[in-house]
Amino acid sequence: MVRYLSLAVLGLVLAAAPLGPVHAAAAPSKDEVVAQVKKAIAFYKSTGRDKALAEFNSKDGQFAKGEDYVDVHDVGGNCVAHPTTPSLVGLNRLEAADPAGKKFIKEIVDATKSKSSGWVTYERKNPVDGKVEHKLAYWEVADGLIFKAGTYDPNAK
Repeated sequence: MVRYLSLAVLGLVLAAAPLGPVHAAAAPSKDEVVAQVKKAIAFYKSTGRDKALAEFNSKDGQFAKGEDYVDVHDVGGNCVAHPTTPSLVGLNRLEAADPAGKKFIKEIVDATKSKSSGWVTYERKNPVDGKVEHKLAYWEVADGLIFKAGTYDPNAK
């Protein structure tokens, strides 16, 4: 009886609580970005290409949480998964440039010729607030695919 009364009181307290603005989670740290890419690669290796790419393309999937998402390109620059901008899937993005003209996908593809992972910076629209912001992205190559995730820093220059 006491347990049910406690739950009822808790329910009333929560129901009466003012609804404030919903705040987005903090931008992921660099360590969290690297961990997300490694988790995506492990998922890819354990589930196979088709199932993994379907999950990476899902806007409600486990690899798409606000600004913390994984996108995937092949080493030719073709987008094969993008949960926040599905219209990019199937496009070759070697010539895609950020607002400052930087061809960041080409930069990553070129870098894959000499190393298997790295960081790139560019300007990108943040899917959470819609503002163009500085993005720092980590990428890693596995099975001929480039797995990339990043974090936004609205204060960076």
